[in-house]
Amino acid sequence: MLIAVGALTWLIVSRVTAAGSRTTAVDFPAATFTPAKDSTHNNMGTSVCAAAVINDNAAPELPSENRGDLNTTKGSFLEEVQLPQNARVKRLSLFVNDNDGDDGTYVFLVRKRVEPGLSPQFKGYTVMAKTQSQGAVLNTMRRFTDSTVKGATIDNRQYYYYLELVNCATVEPFDVQVQFKR
Repeated sequence: MLIAVGALTWLIVSRVTAAGSRTTAVDFPAATFTPAKDSTHNNMGTSVCAAAVINDNAAPELPSENRGDLNTTKGSFLEEVQLPQNARVKRLSLFVNDNDGDDGTYVFLVRKRVEPGLSPQFKGYTVMAKTQSQGAVLNTMRRFTDSTVKGATIDNRQYYYYLELVNCATVEPFDVQVQFKR
């Protein structure tokens, strides 16, 4: 049964282009992201928000789910990304209900080099793609996309991949989508 569901999922998210290569979209529901106290793009030293928005995992700021969105919880969130070896990332999209004209939600697709003796240990960190919500529209899911991808070819032998989502305001992110070709 699991194999049948997996095959059906592949058919739903894949389409064959005229050239014969597959474009596949993988969705990462925002409500399943792991809250982090802070992150690379949201901390006391530097933040994409007007000021750092620290997630207090201890109490009232715990994230909540509201009919599929990450309901108005500010702060940093992380999600693992696993894509096929040698796939080529084409775009990163964010689906969000942003009704705040001043602040929004940011998402970064990141790769990190894994190598013994890497010094300093932070070398090999690359933001492959990033996008953010803009403008205010009430009760409407919108898509924001970045198709300028740095280091687009997936190399699982040398890197791991993840998403960093930073919610600066009471915005409702629904989904992050990574599209790639095989």
